[in-house]
Amino acid sequence: MAAASVGELTLSPVLDVDGGAQPALQARRTARLYYLLGFAALPWFWACNVWLFLPDFWHGDRDPVVTKYTRRSALGFAVYTALFLPWMLLYLIAGEKVLGQRVFDKLDINSLDLSGSGLGAG
Repeated sequence: MAAASVGELTLSPVLDVDGGAQPALQARRTARLYYLLGFAALPWFWACNVWLFLPDFWHGDRDPVVTKYTRRSALGFAVYTALFLPWMLLYLIAGEKVLGQRVFDKLDINSLDLSGSGLGAG
């Protein structure tokens, strides 16, 4: 236990994008948390993780744990964007023609009947 606390004290602070320094353990927890939150259908956290720890993303020799999570976050965000962006563009540009009227109406939020929930105009 004492050796772990001594090892923790020798970790150098991690620089963030603003030029500030965070304690290494706090930066590691934050990087891991943002990485895991990206899997909860919140890929914006992946982008924020890369942005926050941009110096570690570009220079992988600083903190290996933060670098690992920022690079994985960048990969996750790139994959998510590569899958989601074409679907969004397809739906917005040629939705009715490609998907068919029935499927498009089921996916279209403007055609939902919300009168039973008290949200619609009735």
